[in-house]
Parts: sequence; C-alpha cells; structure tokens
Amino acid sequence: MTSRAIDLTVGMGLLLGPLAYALLLEGETVVVTEYVPQPVVVQPSECAPPPPAAVEPTPVVEEEPEPVVEPDPDPEPEPEPSDRIAFAFVNEAGIVLSTEAPASWGTGRLRKHAGPGQFRAAKRANSKQVPQSLWTQRGRTFDLYGAAGKVCTVRVGALSVIAQHEGPSLYDLFVPDGEWLEEADPADVDRVPYEQFDESSKTPRDIRRKVWSYLGKDESAWLVAEPLDDDSCKGAVWARDAQLPAPAVLHPSDEPSASSQQFIDRFSASDELAELRASHEEWKSESGNEVMADYDDWEAIATRSPATVRSWLDVDDTPQRMELNFGEPGEGCGDGFYSEIERVDAMVDGEWTSTDSSTGALAIFDADLDGKWETLHGNDDGTPMWLTSPTLEQSWSLPEQFYCPC
Repeated sequence: MTSRAIDLTVGMGLLLGPLAYALLLEGETVVVTEYVPQPVVVQPSECAPPPPAAVEPTPVVEEEPEPVVEPDPDPEPEPEPSDRIAFAFVNEAGIVLSTEAPASWGTGRLRKHAGPGQFRAAKRANSKQVPQSLWTQRGRTFDLYGAAGKVCTVRVGALSVIAQHEGPSLYDLFVPDGEWLEEADPADVDRVPYEQFDESSKTPRDIRRKVWSYLGKDESAWLVAEPLDDDSCKGAVWARDAQLPAPAVLHPSDEPSASSQQFIDRFSASDELAELRASHEEWKSESGNEVMADYDDWEAIATRSPATVRSWLDVDDTPQRMELNFGEPGEGCGDGFYSEIERVDAMVDGEWTSTDSSTGALAIFDADLDGKWETLHGNDDGTPMWLTSPTLEQSWSLPEQFYCPC
C-alpha cells in the first residue's frame, strides 16, 4: 500500500468514525429538520385595533354668511270690483238690485211674480239691455240680514223685471182720467170710484198687460234677483255682497235697562211732554164737556200708552240708539186728540243727542263702514221701503191712487 493510500484511509477513518459510532447507538433518534416559519392565523375578535393613523389637522375654514334674501313684496291686492253692492232691499220679490228699471230691461212674455204690490207683471231680464254692472250680479253670493244681523247667505239666480201697482183698485188703470163709471148703480153715487170698479171683469192677463203698459209713463219697474240655495232667510230685510267686509250691525232690545230708564226720565221731564199735555188741556176746554164725554182725559192716555223704549245695541251690548214712543195717534179724519210722540236719541261722542229720525226702524247698520249708521224703515206691514243714510240713501214707492176716506 502506498503512503498516499494509507493517508487517505486514515483520514476517512478519522472523519467517518464518529458518524459510524453515532449510527450504532440505540434509543435516541435525532431528526434534524429545516425550520420554516409558519404564518399565525388570529381570529377577528382577537384583533387588536390598529394604532390610530396620524391625521393631519384640518384647517379651520371660515364659512361665508348666507346671503340675506329680501322677501318679495306682497302682491298688490286685486281691486274690488266697483259693482259690488253694499246694500239692496229684500222683500217678497227677491233681492232688489234696482228700483229704476225701464221696460226695455225686460223681454219675453209677461208672467206673474211675487212682490209687495197688489197687482204685478214681470218679464225675464234682457242681457242686452240690463247694465253690465247689474247683469254680473248673477251667480254671486249675498249675505241677507234681518233686524238682529245676518240670517243667511244665498247665491243670486235669475234676474227679472217686475212692474207693480198698489191700487187700492185697478180703477185708475182701466178708467182714463179718473172718470166715474157710466154704469154705476144710482144707489152707489156717493161711493168713491174704486169701490164701484168690478175687478172680476178683468182676467189676470188683462191686468198684467195694463200694469206693464204704465211703465215709461210715470213709473219704473224693479230689477230683482232670485235668491238661491237657502230656505232659512226668514226675516231678511236687506242684502249685501258677501265678498265685501262684514258690516257693523246694531241689534234691538226691548228689555228694560238703566239706559232706557234714564231716557224715559229725561222725556218725562222734557218741555216737549209738558207742552203736549198743555195742548191737550186746551183742546179739552175748547171741545166742551159734551165732546169730551167721548174721549179720555190725559191720565187715561198716559196710563194706556206710556213711554216705551227700544234700545239698539252694539256687539258689546252698549246702546247706540234709543227709540221712544208715547201716546196715541188719534182717530181718523182728524177726530180726537193726537197725543203721539216719537223720539230717537243717538249716542254721539259719549253723549245722547236728539235726532230727527223716525221710530220703528227695521234695522240699523253701517253698510259702507264709514262709522255712520244707516237706518232702514218700512211700511205698515214691515216691508222695507227707505234707507236713511249720509251716503247710501235709497227709497222706493209703488204707484197707487189714493182716495181719502174722509
């Protein structure tokens, strides 16, 4: 064996000897493996919140103020139509829009129509002839008022033109110039003509034609509107466009009060009453005992017809007008003594002031809102006939032939 081979053998022995020895040992096995790091899986609930990220501070920005927006000016209110009616009479004919209607405002056939006149004739209104300011009232709403205030609201229906004649009969219509009837019964010569006229000889058609024929001579007709939609208007005496502001209204009271008693006391001490009593004593002495036997003395008159007061109160029940009636009107044809006194006082600037108004008002109100009261009066049966007012004064009358019974 060569020396090089011997060195190699010895060297390998020295290197492999410990390894061979280790392989011959029992009971322990050493496994050498390579270490590979594994990721660690952590459940979400176990996650710790990440550290807060660094946040750059937000610079403070000054906000510009909201621009001030000026509100639009209120629109100018629409002007009220000038044809709004502040006052109109109300009676069985309807709402009286005009008391000065000519015959040309009517068209079509004559027909009957309700109204205060004893004899009546009517036609439907002619749209081509009635003024536009009145024709446009159709379809509008009106408030209707009685003595104590508003009683209903109605819509205006059809318009009609109505002619009327009060009478007392048709004698002056059918007999020209008031002539006596040629065929009058001799036994009736002392009777006035209208008592002899036989109305039954004329048909309703004849009467309507005759009443209508007098339009344009001395009299005018009415333009009336039919109130619709409401049957609860009992007691209405005047009407007003419902679109206008509500009027101030006084309501009547016949209940005794401190104010009414003070009014009676002032009247009892007045010169007016003293003068009336003195006139009665003078009339009594001049008439003689024989005549006076048929009439009452002053005490009897004062007891039978004492002073009574009706107060007209505002919304606060404060009296603004007071009407006083005393005595009796006397008998017809000038017989007897006229002892009646009517007096109306008004509250003016905190004091009672005597007026020249008549008692028996149907309603008192301020229709045009000028602070002054309008007073509505009527005839004997309560039909409204005239309005006393500084600005709205109106009245109507019906054609009639008056025959004095005396």
